[in-house]
Amino acid sequence: MDNDDRSSELLTLAEVAHYLKVAEKTVLRMVHNNEIPSIKVASQWRFRRSMIDDWLMSQMKSPPKNELVKLIEATRQPVPISRLTDKRFILMNIQPGSKEEILRQLVRPLVEHELVKDGEEFLAKLIEREEMISTALGRGIAFPHIRRPREAEAIQPVLEIGICRQGTDFEALDGEKTTLFFLLYTDSDVVHLRVMAKLNMLLGERKLAAKILETSSEEGVLAVLSNEDQT
Repeated sequence: MDNDDRSSELLTLAEVAHYLKVAEKTVLRMVHNNEIPSIKVASQWRFRRSMIDDWLMSQMKSPPKNELVKLIEATRQPVPISRLTDKRFILMNIQPGSKEEILRQLVRPLVEHELVKDGEEFLAKLIEREEMISTALGRGIAFPHIRRPREAEAIQPVLEIGICRQGTDFEALDGEKTTLFFLLYTDSDVVHLRVMAKLNMLLGERKLAAKILETSSEEGVLAVLSNEDQT
């Protein structure tokens, strides 16, 4: 992917408003309510076209329900990030490699703990999504996911966190190596987008990412996330 392709993926507030055919103040309200995926760059809001397209698709469907999904969907309170993961799904030593090699490392615990029945099929869907455009948003962070969350067979949402301290090339928009991977496994489009929006907000200033990278254990990562949920 060349730089022109990467830069055209980012939209301004005005461009998103035009794309959605709504007023800019409507988009801004949605941003402040964490209803639409966005990121702040130099005091200006920016949006990824692919994530906006995913968000649009989610608005046209009625997502399935389970208890944690209901909790996240039914309240305007902050999404409880720490409740979405545990030590089994925090990978402290992701090894650098190709996109497929990285994704295989992320898929393995989901298969081992019987959340994903067919690891190869799920991996293929992750790769298919990456071939559209990289899920590495820059700042050393990537949010790998499948194109249509409803195709997952998730009993409840699970957030997997992978740490690659050396950094690896994941075709990030800003050209930086990726050190943190957040893979959300859910069958709810609404939960997917709300969690991604919350993570985008938390990780926007790099403080949360730095805290996670400073930890040396799964318990440390969980403590960082729990502290963020309480602030």
